[in-house]
Parts: sequence; structure tokens; C-alpha cells
Amino acid sequence: MSEQNDGGRKFAKSDYPALFLAADRASTEAQCKYARLMRSTLVLLVIGAGLAAASPVFDSAKPAFALASAICLSLSLAVTTYLKTQKVEQLWYGGRAVAESAKSMTWRYMSGTDPYFVGLPPAEGDRKFVSDLESIIKERKQLAFGFGGEFAERPQISVPMRAVRSASLEERRSTYLAERIADQRRWYGDQARVNRAARNRYLNLIIAGQFLAVIAAIALVRWPDAKIKLTGLFTSLATALIAWLQVRQHKELAQSYSIAEVELGFIQERAQYVTNDRELSDFVGDAENAISREHTLWIARRDRT
Repeated sequence: MSEQNDGGRKFAKSDYPALFLAADRASTEAQCKYARLMRSTLVLLVIGAGLAAASPVFDSAKPAFALASAICLSLSLAVTTYLKTQKVEQLWYGGRAVAESAKSMTWRYMSGTDPYFVGLPPAEGDRKFVSDLESIIKERKQLAFGFGGEFAERPQISVPMRAVRSASLEERRSTYLAERIADQRRWYGDQARVNRAARNRYLNLIIAGQFLAVIAAIALVRWPDAKIKLTGLFTSLATALIAWLQVRQHKELAQSYSIAEVELGFIQERAQYVTNDRELSDFVGDAENAISREHTLWIARRDRT
């Protein structure tokens, strides 16, 4: 662990409890899998529509185009069925809930605040922290199968965690500011910008798809006997993009991340008035509650999809 960064200690991701590392990895992998499968089913739908639209142009190959279109649509159905039965998204946001809860508890433990006050005997503080970690996974037993692997031998309380907890009040305060609040604010700000840009990009593509569908429909009015009819293809493309935008929830995420960043900024301003362990506990509690609210809203949105 490297020393002193703006008055605090540098805390690496690998220093977190084994439960956090396992849940974080499982959630990230499930998120990537879910996005990959959803993208695949939408692409297959568009390709199926494209093959169906192109088949009249090639009279001799029309049966082959029809068969290829049917295969693409069948594969899309199979992928969607797999997503529904395997419930990949539940491991994604369920694992994220476990990881974020463990992360919040870790910072409360390291900063020596409620409910792991620094004045507790070391053994008692450790027992309570580990017991609370255990209670998190007990509430989500159905996710445990995805949490095994390379983190099984990692400790729940790492050496760097103990080092931060045993440091002075000023160092614990500075470490929390630099490694928790400042880091979280940067992440919220970056994600808000990324999601705003992605939303605008997909909206532009949706508008383009709808415009092409209108042009194709007008062309059919002018040339009703045309062999190729692209209205369905462009409509399918626009619909697929709308569905993808709904899956990614870029607008909602940009808004919630921006609000969370601003709220943490207000809370951060109060750090200069922290002069004792009781005030540090209140300060950390307010910050962790603000972060928890953002994540609770994220989980609620996912549960509705």
C-alpha cells in the first residue's frame, strides 16, 4: 500500500474484502453477458428483416433467403428465451447490490465509524464487520453460486483495511475524502457524461432509421411494384435501437449520476468541520447514505425492466 495521497492513504481495489471482489466480478461478467445477448437478439431481428426484404430481388435464391431469415428469427427467439430462463440480469444487479453494500460497510469499518466505532476492542469490531458481511450473502443465497473462484482464499479484512482503521483521525478523514468521496464523485461525473453522449448518439441513429423508413414508404407509393421493400427493415432497425436504448437506460443513469455527484459535493464541503470521531461518524454516514440512495434507485429501475 502506498502512503499519503493528499493527506490520506492510497487504497486499491484489491484491498477490499473477498466478498466484494467476488460479487463485483460476478456482477461485471453478468452485465457483459446480458448486454451481449440482448445486442445479439436485436441484431438477429434486424438481419432477419433485412433478408426478408431482400429476397424478392433474387428470384432464384428466394427460398434460401427465406430460410436464412427464419433461422435468424429463430436464433433471436432462442437467445431471448435463454435470457428469460437463466435470469442473467438478476446476477448482474443482485451481485452489484452485494458488492456496493460490502463496499459501504468496508469504508465504515476503515474510518472507524458507526457501527464499527474505532473505540471498540479490535476483536469485537472485526467480528461485527465479518458478521455483517455474512448477513449480506445470506439474504441473497441464490447468487452465491456465481461468487466462487479466485477470491476464495482472500481475507475479508485485508492488511490495508486494518492499517487505515488504526490510523489517526486526520488520516482516516483524509483517506475517506480522497479514496471514497473524491473517487466516487469522479466516477459519477464520468458516467453521467458517458451516458449523456450515448443517449444522444442512439437518438440520432433512431431518428435516422425512422427517416429512412419514411423515405422507403414514400418510395413504395411512387413505385408500388418495386421488388425490394425496405420499410420493414428500417422500421425494425429503429425499433431495435429504441429497445436497446431502453435496456441501457442512458437518460435515467445520466440524471441519477449527476444528482449523486452534486449531493456528494455538498457533503464533501462539510469535511473541514470534522474534528472528532463522532463528527467523522456522522459525516461518513451521510456520505454512504447518499451513495446508497443512488444505488437503491438503480436497483429499483432494473427491477421494473
